[in-house]
Amino acid sequence: MSTSPTTLSRSDLIGMYGTIGLGAIGAALTVWAMIARLAEVLPERGIPVLVPFSGETAALPIGPGGTDLIVDVDRAVVTVDDPAAATFFALVAQPIVTGLAVLVGIVLLCLFCVNLARGRAFAASTVRIVTAGTGVLMAGWVLGWLFQTMGVNGALSAVSDYEYDGVLFETDFAVIFGILALGAISAAFQIGHRLQRENEGLV
Repeated sequence: MSTSPTTLSRSDLIGMYGTIGLGAIGAALTVWAMIARLAEVLPERGIPVLVPFSGETAALPIGPGGTDLIVDVDRAVVTVDDPAAATFFALVAQPIVTGLAVLVGIVLLCLFCVNLARGRAFAASTVRIVTAGTGVLMAGWVLGWLFQTMGVNGALSAVSDYEYDGVLFETDFAVIFGILALGAISAAFQIGHRLQRENEGLV
């Protein structure tokens, strides 16, 4: 029995619904990670904050007989008590924004898989899902990066009593490439949707 170009084979259907199952697991892990981070932050005492560094060194007892050796430090965890209001807000907002963006992205991925399983690869709803996914990823990354930068620099200000000079931030280029890739995929689906409508108009 042959299948139409928009109909998936049985193995592809299994893969699609398997992806949905993995998405559900990913959503549960995301919620757990978000709650765990908020449990660390909300008490406002002993908040661990991962901080990136550049050009910093530290002595570690890893030499012969436990002697100190100087090592380069590119990141370290600092512990913050009673952070400033803006820092506390950023530390709370970052896991929430990032977690919600991941959850919405997972939901959109599952809807995308459902549409593919139903043979609606180039339906208008599929195009909207891919476009929305691109927007969610971009918004989540920008806001998450902003709050993370605020939290990191606020944490350093708190532990150094505002004496540490330098604004630190990190950029995840993998996310940027992911956004660009999703934008290209969204454009491809829009073209496919338009071509399908034109072909239907010729029938």
